[in-house]
Amino acid sequence: MAAKTIDSGAFRNPNRDLYVNLMGTKKQAEGEQKKAFSYPRDPSWWTGPGPVVGACPGMLEDGTITSIPFPDITAEGTRQGVLDYFKNTWTLTEVLFSGLLGEDTFTRTPWHQLRHPMMFYFGHVGVVYVNKLRVAGFLKDGIDDRFEQIMETGVDEMSWDDLSKNEMEWPPLQDVVGYRKKVYDAVCSCIMEGDWSFPIKTTDPAWAIVMGTEHERIHLETSSVLIRELPAHLVTKPKEWPTAHPSCFSSPEKRAENAFLPVKGGTVNLGKPLDFPSFGWDNEYGSRTVEVESFHASKHLITNGEFLDFVKSGGYTQRDYWTEAGWQWRRFRNVLFPTFWVPDGPVGLHQYKLRLIFEIVSLPLSWPVDCNAHEAAAYCNWKSSMDRPAHPYRLISECEHNLIRHSATTDLSKGRLRDFTLKYPGSEMSTGSNGDNNYNTQLAFGSSSPVDALPPSDKGFFDTFGNVWQWTSDDFNPLDGFEVSPLYLDFSTPCFDGLHTIILGGSFVSTSDLCSPFSRFHFRPHFHQHAGFRMAYGPSNPAKILPKQGTNGASVSNSDSQPQQQAVVNQAMTSHYGLRLDVVPWENGPQGANFVTTIADLLTAKAKKNGVPLTRALDLGCAVGGSTFQLALSFPEVVGIDASPSMVDAANEIKREGQRTYLRLDEDGVLTEIVANVDNMVERTRVSFFVDDATSISPAVYGVFDCILLANALEGMSNPAAALERVSALTSPGGMVVVTCCNAWYHSTTPRAQWLGGFEDGSGGEGSKTVQGIQAALGGSFELVEKCDVPRLQRIHA
Repeated sequence: MAAKTIDSGAFRNPNRDLYVNLMGTKKQAEGEQKKAFSYPRDPSWWTGPGPVVGACPGMLEDGTITSIPFPDITAEGTRQGVLDYFKNTWTLTEVLFSGLLGEDTFTRTPWHQLRHPMMFYFGHVGVVYVNKLRVAGFLKDGIDDRFEQIMETGVDEMSWDDLSKNEMEWPPLQDVVGYRKKVYDAVCSCIMEGDWSFPIKTTDPAWAIVMGTEHERIHLETSSVLIRELPAHLVTKPKEWPTAHPSCFSSPEKRAENAFLPVKGGTVNLGKPLDFPSFGWDNEYGSRTVEVESFHASKHLITNGEFLDFVKSGGYTQRDYWTEAGWQWRRFRNVLFPTFWVPDGPVGLHQYKLRLIFEIVSLPLSWPVDCNAHEAAAYCNWKSSMDRPAHPYRLISECEHNLIRHSATTDLSKGRLRDFTLKYPGSEMSTGSNGDNNYNTQLAFGSSSPVDALPPSDKGFFDTFGNVWQWTSDDFNPLDGFEVSPLYLDFSTPCFDGLHTIILGGSFVSTSDLCSPFSRFHFRPHFHQHAGFRMAYGPSNPAKILPKQGTNGASVSNSDSQPQQQAVVNQAMTSHYGLRLDVVPWENGPQGANFVTTIADLLTAKAKKNGVPLTRALDLGCAVGGSTFQLALSFPEVVGIDASPSMVDAANEIKREGQRTYLRLDEDGVLTEIVANVDNMVERTRVSFFVDDATSISPAVYGVFDCILLANALEGMSNPAAALERVSALTSPGGMVVVTCCNAWYHSTTPRAQWLGGFEDGSGGEGSKTVQGIQAALGGSFELVEKCDVPRLQRIHA
């Protein structure tokens, strides 16, 4: 398969060019007529029942298909009910993929290069059925080793600049269709003849069957997003696919008026009961009780019309509105408007159409905007600057979202039916006839809908479920008591990294577990899904934040990127990169201005003297990275770790650019702009920076190090002894640790019981000193080689 080049246009967002998106090139248009797998599909395409009324569950009288509810898996459940649900799932996938025109479209690399081609996902859902049924003991052998290797593992969406190439030889599409037919027959046989019984519980082998259907439904949705990212001339809307909401054809210019509503605080109980009779992914189980303060939230999702105001105001070009990671993503992709908006005129005119899954329509201003979390956070900051509220606008948190939902979702008297996805097919989900079916989800429509089209919850909030997913301010996190499912060991745990953001509520394509009240899904903040947001504000934010294991694409919920934190970063920049006169503005001033480089050079010298290898070094508490880069003069690999995302953002900017501008405080209110540079002798590629908690870092993640530098970081930790225990685990045999400490302990950062020194030990002697506490915490495997005093000066202002 020939590799595509950047110039081929395959790696440019097709939604940026209306004409080529719709028509393609002349050569492409001529080729369409010669392609196999044109539309409509040959009958051999359908490996299951096919989308025929009376033959396939979920087919409606108008010839379109919708989702049926998740089956009853209690003791009253039936195998036929499970089979019908599987058939509905399987055919939904084949209807969606029947809209791809020609085999080449299946092997086309996504323009952003962060996912596999569609060919992979068409086969992948079948592979997962086979693999899970083998793990559960229903199948002894696989069906085709070739497919079950190349189509087994998908990809996390990765960093926005981690461009996977996908340059491999994919099997013929007809072979994948044949494989799917064999999988379909095997799953049907397992459902109807397998050795299992009701009820189906999380520990039962039959859990693998419903895990397979819910996994396929995840890819039904994510595949619909990938199709939405293909050029429109390469796809067509299948006649069986649900029709878009009629508002996109009748009144796209209509706007919806948004407003903030007050929400009374209260107790939120997160977590799905283990015995709840429906499927759940591992991250849904466990529990957490949170007391949430009163807050305000927007009654509607933010609309295209509202977001258009942000675009017109130049919001995409104003650095102040964006987080560091968001700005890097925006610049890298050169983004000036949401990814599914299609310009309909010259730049600056701000006339747009909207790309749906298969079609392009006039931009409906009352529909929710589709955007990523970086864009959502930037809008919140822009809107805060416009309105100047008492508390800045932000994304709603998971706990707050629970408080704006309809009370029926927490009414225990309803039993299993408090989960509305177990009651209604898509054809009844948006009718509002029963009060708890007011949602554009379960494929009620083939598109989003106006934010005011359906009735609100009994709390006054619209679209608490469905329409589009809602980005939150929470990092994806495990609930208390979380346990990994033995059937899917790596579904959630790789994403508890502080780099994935929780999304809630589901979208119009979401079905069953995806849009249930218990659902907790996640994506990296640069990723595009059918996702939007609503804003909230209040005196506190109950979002759950995790240590960041990296920074590229970091969470939008960085809580320390406030002005006071930037002042701390600026001060650190002066200490780490300032010239001597920047730190001490007097020729004959005291020594200690170059402490950062001095201590790094001291570690290197002592390691050489004691025969310690200079292979890997760890700078723990690296701040903005001055000592990390200094160590890279002698070590081929240096890792810098700090608990502050803002510090690590600055360090990574310097790594990337070789310099960074910062502000030196001369007097209160008087600032001088300084450009910090890294020594040209430093190979910056030797250095990696991560955000993590020093008290919990693991050699399983970072490996072990010959030398570790822990410079003046202990005093800022709540449990310095725990950090030193981790240092012990991270040091290779024969390695060296250099610890510097000013021996000043403060109640504000470290509880007195956790101080390493500075208190009476009851002996009547000198009391406990910090150096003794450091030795004790490191443990008996370390020998104290040397103690010395190193002067350190820190500039506050001139």
